[in-house]
Amino acid sequence: MLNIVLFGPPGAGKGTQSAKLIDKYKLVHLSTGDMLRAEKQAQTPLGLEAQRLMDQGILVPDEMVIQLINKKLDENLDARGFIFDGFPRTAAQARALDVLLGSRGTGITMMLALEVDDEELTRRILLRGKQSGRADDQDEAIVRNRIQEYNNKTAPLKEYYSAQGKFHSVKGTGSIDDIFGALCAVIDIVYPEQQRESAYAEIKKEITEELKKEERKEKRKAGGNKAKGAARRKKPAGSAGKRKKPVKKSAKKRTPKPAKKKIPKRARKKGKKPVRRLLSGIRKRVSRVKKNAPKKRPQPRGRKTARKKRK
Repeated sequence: MLNIVLFGPPGAGKGTQSAKLIDKYKLVHLSTGDMLRAEKQAQTPLGLEAQRLMDQGILVPDEMVIQLINKKLDENLDARGFIFDGFPRTAAQARALDVLLGSRGTGITMMLALEVDDEELTRRILLRGKQSGRADDQDEAIVRNRIQEYNNKTAPLKEYYSAQGKFHSVKGTGSIDDIFGALCAVIDIVYPEQQRESAYAEIKKEITEELKKEERKEKRKAGGNKAKGAARRKKPAGSAGKRKKPVKKSAKKRTPKPAKKKIPKRARKKGKKPVRRLLSGIRKRVSRVKKNAPKKRPQPRGRKTARKKRK
């Protein structure tokens, strides 16, 4: 939301520039003077009280003005932003306005101050007095006194918004279009940057909240573990000096392995006997063959020697 405090001394052209800004940025004009006059015409309780105080020469208190602004904000919930005209005028009013807007999740975006030389202001107001016929605008002493009063009252307000980095001075001399262009240049530069900063602030806030939640969870877990440990270590009052019998741990059930088939001894011997029989039978046959084989006749020695000689 674009909320602008537009400041300017009498004769700076604040009304003209305010109307142009409202038209371009689709803002709602919020003038405390206009709101007080509307309340008095409507004869509301707030307007009647304000009229009574003004008739007595008492300034309308800040609390009443804040109520008027709050009512105006409620009537324009879908507004893109507001231009505050004529309020705040003091640091106390600025703080009250910050509290009100903060309760609605928004705040002042910037303060735009039209800066015009006192001599130029005096010249403009006197010229305006000739055209409008207003007596207070034709007296130079009154005009200079009004300008001085404005400077004295708004100096603390400039310091207040400067400390927040929201004060922006714009040269109020030149053509109407030149001044309007300078105001728009400040808005187009500052407003997007502030939107990014507010978005970063929201993200940072969410991250810190998540971290805090995690820390709380960890603390709860740690506290629960400590309590369990203390409960385990703490013995009951009636069991002093008595020792508990150790509880036997039940053995794990094992799945039984399939039993091996037992072979009787006779069957095992019978299984080995055929091999022995084969071996013995082979030996017997070999011995029989040797016995039945024809015996070689021994040759005479003479014949062998004769054959050798022949060869």
